[in-house]
Amino acid sequence: MVRLKGTIPSLVTYAALVIFLYLFIVKPLVPRILESLNSSRNPQETSILSKIENDLLDDLDINCLNIFNGSKNRNQLRIVNSRSIEDKLLYSTDRCQTLKSLFRFNKVPLSPEEESFPLSYGLLVYKELSQVLFMLSSIYHPQNEYCIAVGENSAPIFQNLLKELSNCFSNIHFMKRPPIDWGSHEIINSAYDCLEFLSHLKSDWRYFQYLSGVDIPLKTNLEMVQILKHLNGTANVEIKPYQYQRLRGKNETQSPLPLFKSSLSSLIPREAANHLSSSSIPQQLLEFLRNTGIADEGFWGTLFGNKNLFDIPGSLNFKEWISYKNNVETNLTYPTDGWRYYISRDQIWSKPNCHNYMKAGSCVFGIGDVPRLLKSKALVAHKFYLKSEPEAYFCLLKEHRRRTCNPDLTFDASKYSELPQVELSRGLAMPQLTHKNWIL
Repeated sequence: MVRLKGTIPSLVTYAALVIFLYLFIVKPLVPRILESLNSSRNPQETSILSKIENDLLDDLDINCLNIFNGSKNRNQLRIVNSRSIEDKLLYSTDRCQTLKSLFRFNKVPLSPEEESFPLSYGLLVYKELSQVLFMLSSIYHPQNEYCIAVGENSAPIFQNLLKELSNCFSNIHFMKRPPIDWGSHEIINSAYDCLEFLSHLKSDWRYFQYLSGVDIPLKTNLEMVQILKHLNGTANVEIKPYQYQRLRGKNETQSPLPLFKSSLSSLIPREAANHLSSSSIPQQLLEFLRNTGIADEGFWGTLFGNKNLFDIPGSLNFKEWISYKNNVETNLTYPTDGWRYYISRDQIWSKPNCHNYMKAGSCVFGIGDVPRLLKSKALVAHKFYLKSEPEAYFCLLKEHRRRTCNPDLTFDASKYSELPQVELSRGLAMPQLTHKNWIL
């Protein structure tokens, strides 16, 4: 009992000391410690960690790891019910809130680098509302600008629900267009009208990119910004000779510029957009291409391939490029690491390289294409149909979101400065290119 009595005062003294240390030393330091941790956190982490509610993409249960690893075993994903999504939006008393609960639209810029380098997009869409919203929400950032062109021959519910996006987001602009059909002149007419509209905005966006409703981003917004900074203000446009049979009897000399062929998907710097919108040449070319075959493929290449005649920012001499390519291509080896001069879009035109099926001359990507697309140097991939192996589409979106939330700190965009057109813009001649085989 004597030992117990002697211990109690010691315990009381010890407890009092602990309480004193906590109240007057540790507790006052806690806020400072937390503040220090928060200030050292990447702004992207701070923004993303505040988002705790799952959306439709989060709730899709897919074993993406197997697909990423190239496994042939897959758990089939039930096709996303687009009609159900439409109904939820249509009958909602607060459509904006319902939209934001179904699809995650980022609320703040994820980093100072992205905030200071906003982008713009021109989207031409006509059906599959759910797929459009999955794609749009994946590329949406509040500092960017978005023009959505929809033909009046699209379903009224599709038009109306997309139009409401402009009521939910001030940087999404809806543009109702005349009827748009595959290969029609209205495709390029609408795409250019989007670019022209965006060029008049006060927003200081730096690059424009065209997307269709069946595209998917392969790079995060941060990765795109870092890549585009290395383009040195050049446009990224496909470079091919024009197929004059497309003129359907028109006289090529009536064109305002010599014609070149290119994909509709292109990367266009803001300075070039401003120049185009103040010139009459684009409208003259649009009119000339009316009633020609696949008019959109004769537009961007013609505008950006005649630097000696129409010197807009980011343009090149395509005649010189094609001539050099024809002279050296037999001595060059096609690159096996995925690098090419054209990075605007990843699109496959031959069945041997397509792991799903071909439609309208190009590959509809499936799960077998995913491992290669994960390594692609392009910014977007075209095309995906949700009725065919939708796991490919959604696993790529999930991976895109993962890297958006947790940026790859090893990502290095510096090699994009070695693209042939970028080196040419710095004054190099074609024979001096670092990677001559990238022109193939």
